[in-house]
Amino acid sequence: MKKNTCYLLLFFILSLLGFKEKRKIKSGVITNSKGQKVYQDAPYLQDYSVRYYLSEGKKSLKLISISVNRDDQIRILSDKGLVIPDNGTLFFPGKFVDDISYSAMSPKKISAITTYQNQTVYLDNKQVLSNAWAGKIQIDHGLPNARIFAGGKDFHFLVSDGDNLVYLDQAGNKLWSGSFKGVIQIRYQEANKSFLLISPETVAELIPGQPIKELYKGSGITCAVNFGQQNKVVIGTTKGYLIFPKKQLIDKVPCPDITTIEEIDGQLWFGSTWGAYRLNADGKYSYYAGERWLPDNLVTKIEKGPENSVLILTEKGLGQICFKEMTLEDKAMFFEKQVREKNIRYGINCSSVRLTESYSSGQTANQPSDNLWTGMYLAGQLYRYKVTGSKTAKQNAYESFEALERLHTVTGIKGLFARSFERDYKIENAKDSGWQERELKSGRPASLWLSAADHHNWTWRSTASSDQTVGQVFALTAILELVDDKQWKARALKCLDDLLGYIVDNNLYIIDVDGQPTMWGKWNPDYVNSFPKNIGDRKITSSNIIAFLQTAYKFTGKEKYKAKAYELMEKFGYLDNLMRPMAQIGRNEKDELSKVLSEEWNHSDDEMYFLAYWGLYPYAFTPALKEKYRAAIKDHWNIERPEQDALWNLTYAMTGAKDFDLDQSIRYFRNYPMDLRNWGMHNSQRGDLEFLPKNFRGQTTREILPLGEIPICRHNGQVFSLDSEGDGRSLISGGDTWLLPYWMGRYLGVISAPVRDNENR
Repeated sequence: MKKNTCYLLLFFILSLLGFKEKRKIKSGVITNSKGQKVYQDAPYLQDYSVRYYLSEGKKSLKLISISVNRDDQIRILSDKGLVIPDNGTLFFPGKFVDDISYSAMSPKKISAITTYQNQTVYLDNKQVLSNAWAGKIQIDHGLPNARIFAGGKDFHFLVSDGDNLVYLDQAGNKLWSGSFKGVIQIRYQEANKSFLLISPETVAELIPGQPIKELYKGSGITCAVNFGQQNKVVIGTTKGYLIFPKKQLIDKVPCPDITTIEEIDGQLWFGSTWGAYRLNADGKYSYYAGERWLPDNLVTKIEKGPENSVLILTEKGLGQICFKEMTLEDKAMFFEKQVREKNIRYGINCSSVRLTESYSSGQTANQPSDNLWTGMYLAGQLYRYKVTGSKTAKQNAYESFEALERLHTVTGIKGLFARSFERDYKIENAKDSGWQERELKSGRPASLWLSAADHHNWTWRSTASSDQTVGQVFALTAILELVDDKQWKARALKCLDDLLGYIVDNNLYIIDVDGQPTMWGKWNPDYVNSFPKNIGDRKITSSNIIAFLQTAYKFTGKEKYKAKAYELMEKFGYLDNLMRPMAQIGRNEKDELSKVLSEEWNHSDDEMYFLAYWGLYPYAFTPALKEKYRAAIKDHWNIERPEQDALWNLTYAMTGAKDFDLDQSIRYFRNYPMDLRNWGMHNSQRGDLEFLPKNFRGQTTREILPLGEIPICRHNGQVFSLDSEGDGRSLISGGDTWLLPYWMGRYLGVISAPVRDNENR
C-alpha cells in the first residue's frame, strides 16, 4: 500500500509540472485521457558488450577454451597457458593477463578445461585435476596425448586423445575403455547418464559398459549439445544445424558455418565463422557480430558467464554479452550523461564526435546541421523538464537555446541565421563557380565562413537551409510552448519572428550574404511548383512552409503570416501539394535537379516532415484544415511504418491517433544499442533474412532488423541499410536519436514513469 501511495503522489506531482495525461484502466489496458495505450516502463534486459583483446605481447596466443567457476572467475586456456580477462568495460576494452593464482599450475601442460558442478576442472597430459574441493580431484588418466574430456555423474570423467577413450572414477579407477576415431568433442547428457561422442562424420552415444550407439552420420559435423528435457541433440555443421532425432538441416541462419553450440538458460547459442547468434522463442535469431559485440567474428567457444552474461570466445579475444535489468528511464539517464560528457559544444548538440585516442575525451567539431541536431536535443530536454521537473534538463535546454540564439545574432543580419559558428576558425569561401552543381551531387553544403558580428576571433558558417530552419522552428516552438520563463520566451519569439519575417519579406527565400538564395532555403512558388507533382521536394517544401507560417501566426499574431499561408494554399496549390499521397512520390527525370532529387527516398525529408508536423497539426487555422493535416500525417506515417521509428510513431500519436505502433516504438527504444560508436556491421551475407528486390524506398529486407544488429542509424538515415564500414572512432549523439522520442513519449503520456514491481504494473 505504501508503494501504491508513492506512485499516486508521483503522478500528482507530475500533473502539477505540466504532465496532463491522466491514466485510466480500460479492459485491462492502461490508457491516457485520449484513450491511447500507455506503456508501463517496467525493467527489461538490455544487452551490451564488454570486449577483451589480445595485447601486443600476447597476439600470438591461440585461445582454446573457457571456464567460469561459482565465484564468477573466468579462466581461458591458451596454447601457452592460462590467461584471464582484465579490466574491461563497455567503452574501455580490456586485455588478458596470465593467470598466476596457482603457481603450481604454471608448469603443467594443460590441454583442456571445462566447468563441472560450477567449478573449473583441468586436463593435462597426466591427470584430470581441479583446485576446488580442496584439490582432491587429481585423477591419473594414462593418455599422454589427452585433449578432450567431460565430467559425468559422481565425479566420473570420460577422457580422450582423439581416438582412445577411458572412463574413470574419482579414485582413478578405470571403469571402461574403448575407441572412437576422430573425437573432437565429448558432452555429458544428464537425462540418460550418457555421453555424446562427436567426430566430423558421426554423433554417437556412449553409456559406459555398453556398445557405442551411432545416432547420426553426416559430413562437416563440428559440434553437438543436448537440449531440453526431451533428449534432443542439436548438431552443428559447416552448413547449418539439425535437431536430432529430426534430420532436417536448418540452414536459414545468420551464418551456417557453425563452430560451437551451447544451451544457456534454456536458449540455444551458436558460434560461427561470422559471429554468434541466439535462437529466440519466436524462431528468429539475435545476432551478435562485428566489434560492437565481439573482438572478431570467428567464434571458437561459448560459455555461460557471470552476472547474467554470455561469454563468446573468438580468435582475437573475448566478447562478454551482458544483460542488465533496466527501465527505459535508466537507459535515458545513461544517454543523458553521455551527451553532456561527449557531445556538447558551446551548447550545441554535436551530432558526432571523434574518439582519437580513447573514449575518455571526444573531439567535437562544427557540423553543417548544428541547428537541426541542437533543436531536437533542446526539445527533448524540455519534454523531460515538463514531465519530471528536472532543473538539470531545463538548464540543458537553456544552454542549447543560447547556442541557437547566437546562430541568429552572430551573422549581424536580422533574420539570417548561421549553420554553425567556431572560435578562431579560418575565413573561407567555396561558393565559387560551379558550387551549386557540386553541392547537388555531393550532398555537402558549400563552405562559406565569415567573420562574426559579435567578436573578431569568431567566424560563422553561412548557406542556411530548409532542414536547419526546421530545427530552429521546432526548438523555438518548444520553448514558446513549454517554458515558464517570460524572458526566455520573449527571446525565442524574437528569433522566430525575425526568421519567418526574413523569409516572407524575401519572397519565401533565405537570402544569403551574397544576395542570392541559399541552395536549399527556397519555398517560393516559382521554385516549389517547378517540380513535377511526384517529386518529394514539391510536397515537403509546401508542408514545411505552411507549418512555419502557422507557427509564426500562432505566437506573434501577425496577420502577414496567416495571409501568406492562405495565399500559398489557395492561389498556389500548397494545400494540394502537402496533401498529395506519399504513394505517388517517386522518380522523375524531367530535368537534372528532379532526377537527382528523386534517385531514392530521402530520409532527411522524413525527419523534416515529422518535426514540422508539430507546427502543422496543432496550429491549424481551422478544424477542417486540421483534419486534412491529420490525414496527410497518417498517410505519411503509414508508408513509414516498416521502419518502426519511434519519432515518427510518437509524432503521429500527437494527433490523437489510437493505433500508433506503441509496441514497435518500445522495440526501438530497447533495441537501440548502448554503444553508439560507428562500428562496422555486416548483414547482407546472412541466410536468415528475406531480401527484397531493389526498390525506390531502399527497403532491403521484409522486416526490419533489431537496431543493435545494423549500422548506427539516425532518424534521417536508411534503417534498412545492412552493411557499413567503421572503426569505432566516431560516437554519435543520443540527444536527437534516442532522447528526443523517449521524452516525447513521456510528455505525450504514452510511456509511463518507471514501474519496478509487479503490483504496480
